[in-house]
Amino acid sequence: MHALVGFLLAAGIAAPRGDDRIDKLPEHYRKWITEEVNYIISEVEREAFLALESEVEREAFLNAFWRKRDENPTTPENEYRIEHYERLVYVDNYFGRDTFRKGWQTDMGRYYILLGPPRTRHNFEGKDAIYPVELWFYNDADLKRLNLPPFFFLLFFRRHGTGEMELYSPIADGPESLLRRINTTSMDFRDNIERAYNDLRNIDPELAKASLSFRTDEGDIEQFSSPAFGTLSLLDDIRDAPFVGLDTSYAERLDFERGAVESDYLFTYVPSAGMVSVLPGPEDAAYLHWALELEAKNVAFVKDAESGNLASAFIVSMEIVPRDDPDRLVLQTRRESFVRLNPTEEPLLHRPFSYTGMTPVVPGDYTVRVILRNRACPSREDRDCLRGYTLLDGDVRIPDWPDDRSTLGDLVLGYEQEMQGGEPAYRAYRFGTVQIKPNPTGVFAVGDGMVAAIEPKNAPASSNVRFQLVDVEPGREMGNVLDETVPVVRSGPIVRDFSLERLESGRYRLDALLTDAEGREIDRKTTLLTVSPRTSIVRPGVHGSAPQVVVETPGVVAMALGEQYLALGELEKARARFEEALSANPKLGLAREHLARFEMDAGDSGRVVELLEPIYAEVKDRYEVLALLGQAYYRQENYASAAELLEKAIALRRPEASMLNVLASAHYRLGELSRAVELLKRSLELVPDQPEIVELLSKVEAERKASGQGSETAPAPAL
Repeated sequence: MHALVGFLLAAGIAAPRGDDRIDKLPEHYRKWITEEVNYIISEVEREAFLALESEVEREAFLNAFWRKRDENPTTPENEYRIEHYERLVYVDNYFGRDTFRKGWQTDMGRYYILLGPPRTRHNFEGKDAIYPVELWFYNDADLKRLNLPPFFFLLFFRRHGTGEMELYSPIADGPESLLRRINTTSMDFRDNIERAYNDLRNIDPELAKASLSFRTDEGDIEQFSSPAFGTLSLLDDIRDAPFVGLDTSYAERLDFERGAVESDYLFTYVPSAGMVSVLPGPEDAAYLHWALELEAKNVAFVKDAESGNLASAFIVSMEIVPRDDPDRLVLQTRRESFVRLNPTEEPLLHRPFSYTGMTPVVPGDYTVRVILRNRACPSREDRDCLRGYTLLDGDVRIPDWPDDRSTLGDLVLGYEQEMQGGEPAYRAYRFGTVQIKPNPTGVFAVGDGMVAAIEPKNAPASSNVRFQLVDVEPGREMGNVLDETVPVVRSGPIVRDFSLERLESGRYRLDALLTDAEGREIDRKTTLLTVSPRTSIVRPGVHGSAPQVVVETPGVVAMALGEQYLALGELEKARARFEEALSANPKLGLAREHLARFEMDAGDSGRVVELLEPIYAEVKDRYEVLALLGQAYYRQENYASAAELLEKAIALRRPEASMLNVLASAHYRLGELSRAVELLKRSLELVPDQPEIVELLSKVEAERKASGQGSETAPAPAL
């Protein structure tokens, strides 16, 4: 199991690398780069430093290194540098006691250096039921500026009760590994996970939650049938936290041995073939399907020494922006998936790898960018990790299909089609029970087979789809080499298998024509393909897929489209979609929240309360619900409820001045003058230029003095 543990936990924590340039450095510089700044120096800076040859250059570099990180250059002290070295001293004093390694080399030391002290540390040593465990909880709204969630866990444990405290992995270790004894008689590993989770929950609910995910924003963890994958992205983000907003141009301009250093993405780029298809689908929406195909040599898997299983992680980021407004994000997602193969499937790794995804998109002209990242680590050391990135981008048009227009979706070429068991589903290149294996290369072998799929929309009665394959190879007489007509008899795509057995190698064009009962053309879609002289084309052996919108869940598609319209600033369309989503599925909390914001802006506090009270009854600590519902209560003059909810809200997230003003007013109405004064002062600290608040503060302070309430105020709740 340890290889997979290393793969999953090596979330990018930098480690000293074998490099003879480091060995040649003077001792104090060698210590600086391998120990003191090992986790906070970027690759660009590291390469630039190792290319320097004189002490003068190195000292100038060190000065620039710390200067770029100085959070307040106007003071003589460099607060960032001071705090960093304080962390180093702490970890070497406290985390190296139970191991032969220095404290900064331990897992606990690494994360303490990167993040600083957690808000709370809960030690579970000495309990009979579990191995020694320490749970850290970070709770700091300032973490958001580092692209980290404001709340998350880190969990460390002594594996099998011995050795140093290691970072626990919800995926690779699982909650069973924390327990000294667990009944694992079930053949279903999910039963064991559930049993272990319940045992941990009896010990400590927070510990149980952390055993499934370090993230606290992944929904109701108890509904998971297995550990969630959000921990992987969280650990990646922690690794990258020291580099958020960091200007490394001073290092990039240096001339060092390997020439100009590119970004991490470009440095690990691998080529791929990609395709994008815009297809009509359920809920009368347009869907963007995409596929990437990579050569086997460009995809990394690691093998577990004990089980022989192979595993790899894939992280896909997708951005959709309007072509005429590239700074506006219509859709931005980051999803992770985990591909595991058993030993009998290992030969498939010698074949290409295919990865697909799908999402509904509102009409418009867009630029789409998909970045697929692959990571596999054979050990716990980040330097051993194998990484690769590939890119799919281009312009697409999502049509606005009116109900009465007859048209065709894009023409899709595939290697083959497969019938899928289970319930019909709409997924990437899957239509009901038919799964198309897309061919992004558009290359087929002589004598091979080809699948073509196209979906008519609003086809008239007795209409047909006519497939024509046209030879377009230069120097040959162009003409149809295949002509087949298929009647449109039902909704959904038409999928046809075609034999290429009698074709010569060369370039061809496949046309799909939608025709009426008299044979008149209504619409046409076209794509090019190549027939290779090779007798066979190696097809993908391993297939991965990004987590996708579950179209079958009522209201989910309307919800996704509503958020896109909201991003585009088309508020009426957004609101209509959110209403549609809520009507289809009253349990969609996000739809309620979005509608509540609309109603708040419209001044309908009653509707806000109606929308949000069902959510608050189930979830007591969601900031968005607390903030909106609290303000709605205030407008209804329910000051006690408003104060209760808004106090909870400002404890979860750093508040804006406007919210502090509402909360202060609620306390004032309740006669709680000291708390009102405190909140008004905090508001003015954030936004000094508020004349009406200055006037209100003066009034409340006068009333407090007249009423005999003390001038001392209670401390503000921790953010």
